[in-house]
Amino acid sequence: MRILIGADVRPDPNAGASGTVYQMNAALRRMGHEVDEIWQPDMGRRIRHGNLHYLLELPWKYRRAVRQKIRSGPYDVIELNQPHAYLAAADHRRCGRPGVFVNRSHGHEVRSEEALSPWRRKTGAAQKRGLSRAVSAVIRMLLNRQWDLIAKTADGFLVSCREDANFLADRYGVPRPRIGVITQGVPDAHHENAPGAFTADRLTRLLYVGQLAFSKAPMMLAQAVSMVLRERPGATMTWVCSRKHHAEARWLLDEDVRSRVAFLDWMTQEELIGVLDRHGVFLFPSFFEGFGKAPLEAMARGLCVVASATGGMRDFIEDGVSGRLVPVGQPQVMAAAVVELMDDLDRCRRMSAAARSTAVTHTWDRCARDATQFYESLIRGKAEQHG
Repeated sequence: MRILIGADVRPDPNAGASGTVYQMNAALRRMGHEVDEIWQPDMGRRIRHGNLHYLLELPWKYRRAVRQKIRSGPYDVIELNQPHAYLAAADHRRCGRPGVFVNRSHGHEVRSEEALSPWRRKTGAAQKRGLSRAVSAVIRMLLNRQWDLIAKTADGFLVSCREDANFLADRYGVPRPRIGVITQGVPDAHHENAPGAFTADRLTRLLYVGQLAFSKAPMMLAQAVSMVLRERPGATMTWVCSRKHHAEARWLLDEDVRSRVAFLDWMTQEELIGVLDRHGVFLFPSFFEGFGKAPLEAMARGLCVVASATGGMRDFIEDGVSGRLVPVGQPQVMAAAVVELMDDLDRCRRMSAAARSTAVTHTWDRCARDATQFYESLIRGKAEQHG
C-alpha cells in the first residue's frame, strides 16, 4: 500500500505520540508498504499558543500539506493525527479521491478533559479566572467541535485503547467497524536479552518514568511513594523525568523521605533498560492515559507494575496476574498494593514472568500488521459502499 501519515510533532523515536508514529512508520515500511510522512517541521508554525495553533492554524496546514503530497500520486491510506485534520478529511471526501482517510488519536482530547476537570477541582490545581477563563472555555468549545466535524468526514479512526473506542462510538456515533483499536508497541531492545533474576533486593526499589504533567498525577505518585518509604525503611525510589522538573517533583514528596528518592533525567532506550533492570516495582498513577507505553516497557523487563485503572493499562494488565490495577486518584490504595507485593517475593516472581510474557507480544511489527488489516477493511468497506 501507499500510505501518507502526518503528525504535528517532531520525529523522535523516544518521545510519546511522536515515538508511536515514528516506530509505526518504520514497522509499516518493514512490511513492504510505501510510507510518506508529514511532520511539524514540514508544515511550519507561526502561532506559539498551543490551543490557538490547533484552532486557527493547524487545520489549514494539514490540508495544504496533504494537497502538496498527493501531487505525486494517490494514496491508499491518508492518516493524520488528532481532530485538527478535519479540513483535510473534508477536502478528501469533497474531491472524491481514492483511498481512505484515517484519523489517529493517541488519547481522545474531549475524554481527557472530562476526566481531568474533576481532579483539577479536587486537587486545587491552578485554574484560570474571569475573562481568561471565559475565553479558554470558548476556545475549548470550538476545539471540541472539531471532533464533531471529523467524526462525520473521516473514513476510519485509529485509537490505542478500548476506552477511546467506546467514547467515539457512544459520544459521536461512529460505527464500530470504522474504529480500529491498535495498541502501541515496545522497542525491540526491551525484548532482547532477558532481564536478570527477580530478587528481593530489586523488590525494595521503586521506579517511575514519565512527564511531570497533571494528567500523570505526580502529586498522587509522591503521596503513594511517601507512604511506602515510610512503611518500608529499607526501600528507595527512582524518579525519571526532565531535569528541569526535578526540584518541583522533589518538593511533592514528604520531607522525611526525600533523601531516599533519586532523580534522573531523560535518557536513551539502552540506558533506560539498565535502570529498569535494577528495579522491581513500577508505579504509574495517571489520572488519564490514551495508552501508557511506560508501564508496558517496564513489564517487558519483568517489573511488577502498579498502575491506575485507566487507558491502555486496563487492556494489557490483568489485575493480580501480570500487574496490579488500582482506582484512579487513591494513593493510599496504590501504596497498600506496593507494600503487599513487597511482602510476597514468590508472587512477584510469578507476576514478573507474566508481565514479560504479555509485553513481548506487543511489538511494533504486530501493531503494523493490525493497522494494515484495519486499513484493508476500510478500503473494502469504501469500495462496497461505492459499488
